[in-house]
Amino acid sequence: MDILKFFTVRGVRIPAHKEKTKDLKVESIKPSKHLYFPMAMHIGKPAKPIVTIGDSVKIGTLLGESEGGVSTNIHSSVSGKVVSIPKDESKKGLETVIIENDYRDDKVKLKDLNESITTEDFMKRLEEAGITGKGGAGFPAHIKYDMERHKSKYLVINGSECEPYSTADHRCMVEYASEIVKIIQLIEKTYEVDEAFIAVEEHMTESRDALKQALKERNAERITLYELPAIYPQGHSGLQIHQILGLEIEEGQRSGDIGVLQSNVSTIKAIYDAVFNNESFHKRIITVTGPMIKNPKNVMVRLGTQVEHIVEACGGFHPGVRINISGGPMMGKSFEDLTLPVDKDTTTLLYLKRYGKEEERACIRCAKCVNCCPVSLQPILISNAYRNREYEMGNILKSESCISCGICTYICPSRITLLEDIQKLNKALEGIEDD
Repeated sequence: MDILKFFTVRGVRIPAHKEKTKDLKVESIKPSKHLYFPMAMHIGKPAKPIVTIGDSVKIGTLLGESEGGVSTNIHSSVSGKVVSIPKDESKKGLETVIIENDYRDDKVKLKDLNESITTEDFMKRLEEAGITGKGGAGFPAHIKYDMERHKSKYLVINGSECEPYSTADHRCMVEYASEIVKIIQLIEKTYEVDEAFIAVEEHMTESRDALKQALKERNAERITLYELPAIYPQGHSGLQIHQILGLEIEEGQRSGDIGVLQSNVSTIKAIYDAVFNNESFHKRIITVTGPMIKNPKNVMVRLGTQVEHIVEACGGFHPGVRINISGGPMMGKSFEDLTLPVDKDTTTLLYLKRYGKEEERACIRCAKCVNCCPVSLQPILISNAYRNREYEMGNILKSESCISCGICTYICPSRITLLEDIQKLNKALEGIEDD
């Protein structure tokens, strides 16, 4: 390990707040009576419903079929009956398949794969199973693995889980270390990569030890367990690749353009289930946590389960005014509607106490936002450009390179909403370019 790399990391150390759930084993939540499957559980085009009202379904039944391009299949997570397929006109007629659970858990599985699996077989299995990136981006995995199948030199598995409060990936590595190593060995062989890495943060001792043991038991000498410093945002693709391999992803490039195939560790577990257990992607581990939830947990949840059902399984809320966040506090999104279902992108449900907003003050020119920006932007100058309606300055200041990590807003002593300004400028810039 090159110790000098630790002195080139940009970012910030922030409180992890993982102590409430990091040692809690994953619990399976009993599914609710009705489950909801929006046909846009992923980035890109919504899936096309292929079931009708009254149809009987099983766990693994295909409900929505990929529409081609950037899209993916959606499967039922319970057995039962299709009772409704309403359209949400406020979301361009997006359809949702509603299943009434019969609690029998009848299953239908994907076909067995041949022992000598090819890259084509592998890619098709990911497509059939409807797997998307489980780190929160929701990009269809079969497209990524198809694009990279002829040029991958390195395989990087992202287990850093740098967002505060989130421990789902950590528990996935602790409890499924052997499965994770086994599927990495298969990908390594199938894609003929030169080197493979599993990235964890230095404080993740339990997941690190579980993976070390699994690597030893499976004689996985070609897989390196790489410890990253606990500096946010280590989970970002480009920053992690630079830290491990010393390679730079230039503007407009993907990781695959520089020979790197990268996946989140929970995505890897879903791939294991699809390849070795013939299971579609219909469940995932999420962390339910925060000071406003009574019993924080790591839970295995069926996709389509409404948030309110999960909250009930975690004992409900403490009294008080709260903010609900899907994801972590840095990059997550707030929401109000507890009837929303868990989808393929849900990683964490975080419930914080809501405090009054601190008053913004004038910039004191401390340069903290500049010094800590992991992609070397000048957030305060971009913010000023937005507020002065000098939108074209965004191109000069490279505002589109922002990774929305939120460090600038977090670190600002004047409480200037820097990230919000950057995002608004980029939207304005898109509008100008569209014109």
